[in-house]
Amino acid sequence: MPRAMHQVFLCLALFLILFPLALRKPGWPAGLKSDEPAYYLMALSLFEDGDLRCELDDIQRLFREFPYSQVYNLILATDDGWETVYFGKAYVYSLFAAPAAGLWGASGLVAFNMAMMLLMVFLGARYLSRWNSGGVSLLFSFGFFFLSCGTSYVYWIHPEVFNMTAILVSLYLGLGDGPGEARRWRWRRHPAVRATLSGAALMLAVYNKPMLLALCLPPLYRYARSRHWVSLGAWLGGAAISGALLVGFAMAMMGHPSAYLMTRGGQKVCSTDEMPIGPKESTEIETAVPDPESTGIGEVEAEASVALTAPPEAPAAEAAPAPKQRPKASWYWLLRIPRPHPQAVLENLEYFFIGRHTGLFLYFPFTLLALTFFLLHGRHHGGRWVLLLSLAIVAGYFLLWIPFNWQGGGGFVGNRYYVNVYPGFLFLVTRIAPTGLNVLGFALGGLLLGPTLFSPFGRAVPSPTLQAHVRNRPFDLFPLELSLREVPGYEQRIWGGALVSGRNDVFLPRGAQMWVHGATTTELVIQSQKPMDSLLFQVSSLARPNAVKLRLEDAEAVQVFPAGAEGAKPWRVELKPSRASRTRQVQGEKVWVYRLEVETSRGAVRTWDRNFPPQDCFTFAYNATIQESFFVGAQMAFLGSRETTERDLYHVAWGDIEVPEPVVAGELFSLGTRVTNASRFEWPVDLPTRVGLSYRWLSPEGAVVVENGLRTYPDIPLPPGAEWSIEQEVLAPETAGSYLLELDLVYEMVAWFSWNNEAATLRIPVEVSAAPAEPSPPLEDSQFLE
Repeated sequence: MPRAMHQVFLCLALFLILFPLALRKPGWPAGLKSDEPAYYLMALSLFEDGDLRCELDDIQRLFREFPYSQVYNLILATDDGWETVYFGKAYVYSLFAAPAAGLWGASGLVAFNMAMMLLMVFLGARYLSRWNSGGVSLLFSFGFFFLSCGTSYVYWIHPEVFNMTAILVSLYLGLGDGPGEARRWRWRRHPAVRATLSGAALMLAVYNKPMLLALCLPPLYRYARSRHWVSLGAWLGGAAISGALLVGFAMAMMGHPSAYLMTRGGQKVCSTDEMPIGPKESTEIETAVPDPESTGIGEVEAEASVALTAPPEAPAAEAAPAPKQRPKASWYWLLRIPRPHPQAVLENLEYFFIGRHTGLFLYFPFTLLALTFFLLHGRHHGGRWVLLLSLAIVAGYFLLWIPFNWQGGGGFVGNRYYVNVYPGFLFLVTRIAPTGLNVLGFALGGLLLGPTLFSPFGRAVPSPTLQAHVRNRPFDLFPLELSLREVPGYEQRIWGGALVSGRNDVFLPRGAQMWVHGATTTELVIQSQKPMDSLLFQVSSLARPNAVKLRLEDAEAVQVFPAGAEGAKPWRVELKPSRASRTRQVQGEKVWVYRLEVETSRGAVRTWDRNFPPQDCFTFAYNATIQESFFVGAQMAFLGSRETTERDLYHVAWGDIEVPEPVVAGELFSLGTRVTNASRFEWPVDLPTRVGLSYRWLSPEGAVVVENGLRTYPDIPLPPGAEWSIEQEVLAPETAGSYLLELDLVYEMVAWFSWNNEAATLRIPVEVSAAPAEPSPPLEDSQFLE
């Protein structure tokens, strides 16, 4: 590059590296997220203590910079029942970043990440300048790295940018020569040195994520094809020496090649006076670590994705407790044999390329340019096809081995796992021609990555998340990743036997109802284990006048709620789509997906109570209820399908009923009730159309005195023939006298059982006695006459 361009790059680099040092904990949220606590404390421990043990001094360091929030996920490891505690993450990133952390704390780690990002830009420009002018090379390299979700991970205390740099250095030193190579590089005369360093650099990333070893294929192919056997041996030797040093350091520090081969668990930290885990808790913690064979989780310890299944059956009364087993090593899942369903693989491939939260082309738009230039100018180079194959191997590994967590989890932005190998796409490029395509790359970057580039510390939006940018155009044009275990910023509930989900800034579940945002279009996704030819909704409007439009695939309905009709009955509407949006495979079961759009013309502000349950620590800050506002366009209930609501489940067999004595007017009493499902269908427990037990009070002549009694609901679905024994709560009438207590069941939002089967009720005569008169208060002495 020309001298002037070097100066421009140096000035920009100094600005970008130094500005994090002037910030107080860059990043959002204000505390530590995901796996940040372990990497941060490891760096400080290496700098100040020279070890990888987690001790009370390390815990106290958390509160130096972060005294205002508790830590929820400090990953720790042990091999002796938590007598000795180590940090439970790979240490390499923290080792290299330790000086920056020791001097400047968390801000120093961010500055270290930024320095590595700029090193990649510099080396990428030097690589491209073998075929292009210095200005074009620098422009492309800067856009390639900064207009990607890799920029977001600069502000994470995580090894993603470190792994990217290690891979770029490895490929930079290990791949082919271009025009002018001999003039530019003295190491051209020493290919074995470059090969050794290439292998050593790749192992730094492989130690963090073993599947990245696939990136060894391009340099090894190059050496073998050109018969540079000395370089090939040097590359393997460099990798072996680097790997041995990494393992040896871990053995010296922890007695194990990696923390992943020890018992691990995520711990909550909320005190400087005690360790978050100790020997007395070892049994519980060891059994709490999930089995990777069943969950498929490596980096993130969490449960698998929610399946669309009925609630589990109650355990047998005399079932023996499951034996406690020591968990397998956390890397066990790397070696298991996956059994993916072809349809699930194809679905994940779609999300991998164009998913709105993870898509390769959305969060790495310069990959489109890299592939275009590769096809135009580099397709005849066999080594670059091998590079493309290695990138596909890494993607396929994540997609097949952890199909519900291949994006990385932990509040990800884009694809947190695949960002590690993103620099490999740069080496598909030789000539950047036509150069005008650079304009397209920057245009796509501004459209898709601008929000994350210019607001890396989060956005002041309702229900903020790190993925808040997807609420803008054009992200809503791309598919929502339904296969992922969790996408932050979404709510989901089971209603009407189906899973309903939506963005939590425009969709608010409220018991059996849902609120959708006003004066806008809200997207909801409905997933069912059976095809639904007709779907029933009950809709009311809290704003008048208001027009509500429901669009379900190719079915549509509109209702106008006029002004001054607040007491009118809700609108019950049936939509009959001719098809589902798609079908999916979830844990071997077929699932039908329907996309619902709710469009309203107006809305009304309503308040609701957000409850913060008590926490293990800092209870004074979190055990609270606060009022929040929501702009409600429509209040809706999803009732399920027409077929479901028309099932004849109104057949009942009553058992002996025990009425306590006395029954006192106006007081609650418990009624020992036994009822059997005598129909051919299961009684559901899902909102809003669940089956519940209720009653009404009648006069001796049969006139209704109290119409709607209290509800009692079963905890699990009741299949045909199942008996339900329950202590039913009943509220006695306010007036003493003789009554008939009529027990009835209700299919909520559909019908009372007695509407469809008069024999479904049971009447019990009950005598209600008057409440005893309250004793008069004793007279004061001053009230007596002398």
